[in-house]
Amino acid sequence: MKENEVLQEMLPEIEQLSKEAIKPCNIPLSVAVQEAGNLHERVGLDLTKLLELGMPPELQERLAKLRAAVFAAEVNWQEHQSERKKAQELWKEKAPALYALRKDMVEHLAFAFRKDERLMEQIADIEEGNSHADAIEDLARLAVLGTQNPEQVQAINYDATKFGTANTMVSEMSGVLSAANGYLYRDDEHKLIRDKAYTLLKEVVDEIRDYGQFAFRKDAEHVKGYSSKYLRDRSKAYRQSQKVQKA
Repeated sequence: MKENEVLQEMLPEIEQLSKEAIKPCNIPLSVAVQEAGNLHERVGLDLTKLLELGMPPELQERLAKLRAAVFAAEVNWQEHQSERKKAQELWKEKAPALYALRKDMVEHLAFAFRKDERLMEQIADIEEGNSHADAIEDLARLAVLGTQNPEQVQAINYDATKFGTANTMVSEMSGVLSAANGYLYRDDEHKLIRDKAYTLLKEVVDEIRDYGQFAFRKDAEHVKGYSSKYLRDRSKAYRQSQKVQKA
């Protein structure tokens, strides 16, 4: 994919931008990318006039590259979002079985260890947590306790194969949980790259529009090519709605 190659090429510059410098996108990102593409075509037609005003010639190529980089970064982020959603759905589907096994093991091991104060303290400690991550850790600890104390487990005829089932579930569900909600505890790198790339694109778009709006300031129709059609349409719709409300 050509756009992704451009993103990789520009990634060092994009990553260097600080989070504090990120500018919010006040229009749909897909619209911003499309308008940047339209602006690039407009610049190609008006290049001579713009260069006469002192516009740096490299801005044209930089605009094309950053548009491609933002497009690729947005695709990457959307794909990441899709994977996260799948993980959330998988967790929702399989978590009841995890909690059911945890409850089953706590109850049986507590009964099996009822005469061993040391082991009962460990069971009590395991029961303290209440988060999803705690539930996964609890299952792992319960499996260890059961495996390390086979005589008590056998004495109540508990199915010891459940400890292996627990270990398998721990391995699977810890990964699912990380994919599903790990973003709550750290910045989403995919989104940061997208937002930083957009910020660099916006800087170039704004600069080129400044040149274009000055160059064609006497041609109202032509100068529209150096502003956001989306924002013009939205502003027009707002004014019309205000007229309707006042009527």
